[in-house]
Amino acid sequence: MPIGPTWDPSPLCLSMIALLAAGCGNGASPSSNPGAGGTSGSGGATATGGAMAGAGTGGTTGTAGTTGTGGAGPTGTGGAATGGGGRGAGGATADGGVTISGGCSATTWPTANPQMINVTDKAGNTVARQFYFALPAGYTPSHAYPLVFAFHYLGGQASTIAGNGFTGHYYGIQPLLANAIYVAPQGLTGPSTDAGPGQTGFPNTNGQDIAFTRAMVTWFENNFCVDQSRLFSTGFSYGAMMSHTIACEMPDVFRAVGIMSGILIEPASRCLNHGIAAWITHGESDMTLPYANGVSAKDRVVSLNHCASTTNAVAPSPCVQYDGCAAPDPVIWCSVPGEGHAIPSFGASSIASFFGQF
Repeated sequence: MPIGPTWDPSPLCLSMIALLAAGCGNGASPSSNPGAGGTSGSGGATATGGAMAGAGTGGTTGTAGTTGTGGAGPTGTGGAATGGGGRGAGGATADGGVTISGGCSATTWPTANPQMINVTDKAGNTVARQFYFALPAGYTPSHAYPLVFAFHYLGGQASTIAGNGFTGHYYGIQPLLANAIYVAPQGLTGPSTDAGPGQTGFPNTNGQDIAFTRAMVTWFENNFCVDQSRLFSTGFSYGAMMSHTIACEMPDVFRAVGIMSGILIEPASRCLNHGIAAWITHGESDMTLPYANGVSAKDRVVSLNHCASTTNAVAPSPCVQYDGCAAPDPVIWCSVPGEGHAIPSFGASSIASFFGQF
């Protein structure tokens, strides 16, 4: 679904700053028989990919076949090496060498929407949390799929993100990156303030939203065939703030984030020293979540990924890519002149393309 370039949902975000002030972010041997031309030795075993591993080690060279009357058998072929490791937890390796989840052996899987799971925060509070999800057409547990989280804005609803209207189809990314599993989490309603009644969002009070995210990751990995090296998060406004929170606290689990007009509300002490690929945009005239705060949040990721201060222009304009970032973790920054608190027209296509490269 196309996303308009100038839509400004600031009415949904009027209480954002007040909500932040109210406590957002308070607080993870072969053998061969004698005979003519001895039989070739067996190939070595394939190395298994591990979490956050580099290239897998090649298999052991097989033993040469026993000499037959016709001469010695040739040396067995060494096992193939697996590709670079992903960020997911350890698990079986299959489907082209990716690290897959336990749900890849499932013969049945959930279909009801929405789903509810109980989540306990750091303070010991247990709350039932809701989310919607969508499987790709022709889903099969014999193939491992990326998992894409799409978090809603302040006052938003997961059903809207998962629906057919504006910001539906998971911010319009789903049709452009169709061979993936999508999830739209529902934020909790925050406390009322002088600015008005509480609205839904992801302040991560007592770690509640990171706990929710971890619980959802576990639920999807247990029920579906998930490529644990390709978990992504995106969102606008509060959803972008939640994606920054994930980039802070779960960069070892998520491969990349796509952030549209967000800031970091987590204390730096909670952030892991671990890189994560990031595509980030912010309007230079944003008065809801100030542009300067968006720049600061972006700069944290740039530094974390060991990028240089120089950039090169990339499509679409006015986006740039930082030079010299650690190879697995590129950073693209789109600073939009004259734009307020809005989703840029190129948001969906750019994020789909960015996630799709991994």
